[in-house]
Amino acid sequence: MLIAPPMAPVGVADSDEPAPAVDPLRRLGLNSGLPASLRTPAASGLFRVALQAGLLGVIANIIPLGLGMVLTGILAALLYHRAGGGTLPTAKAARLGGMAGAISFAASSLFGVFAIVVLHAQNQFREVMMKAIDQRVTNPSDPEVQAALQWLHSPQGFAVALAFSMAIALILSILFSGIGCVIGAVLFRDRNRPTF
Repeated sequence: MLIAPPMAPVGVADSDEPAPAVDPLRRLGLNSGLPASLRTPAASGLFRVALQAGLLGVIANIIPLGLGMVLTGILAALLYHRAGGGTLPTAKAARLGGMAGAISFAASSLFGVFAIVVLHAQNQFREVMMKAIDQRVTNPSDPEVQAALQWLHSPQGFAVALAFSMAIALILSILFSGIGCVIGAVLFRDRNRPTF
């Protein structure tokens, strides 16, 4: 009687793909209420790392000139690497960093809005913003500049300018954090595998 040796799973030993990221929140039981489709490492591994990095990145937003967002991206790459995600390809790193930047921007914005509402400082916030705009105007005697300033001082103009500046800040947060995550992917890469 011949007994066949057990067969190895196909493609396990020959695969060049890195192991999927281990979900660091699984140990804490924080993913039990999620639908099954979001509990898989492929679907939620990047989002969970981006969420962690984004929330920690709120602290990094204190650093000006976009450096805080770059640090948020590097932190996302570090968290991915520490979770056992293996080599982080450049496209995946940019996506992870962008998600972390968006989450960090949203959390920072919500914290700022919450602070303004709780402190009943809406008028003071508006006055500070208007003062900053008035100080940056180089030629206030120009009729076109005066018309633009009058429009900005109106409630509609202020709302449009605030929404536009928030959209620009969101785009810059995603961009800088994506760049930071690509830098982090290069810093924390597995030396035996390419990052592209």
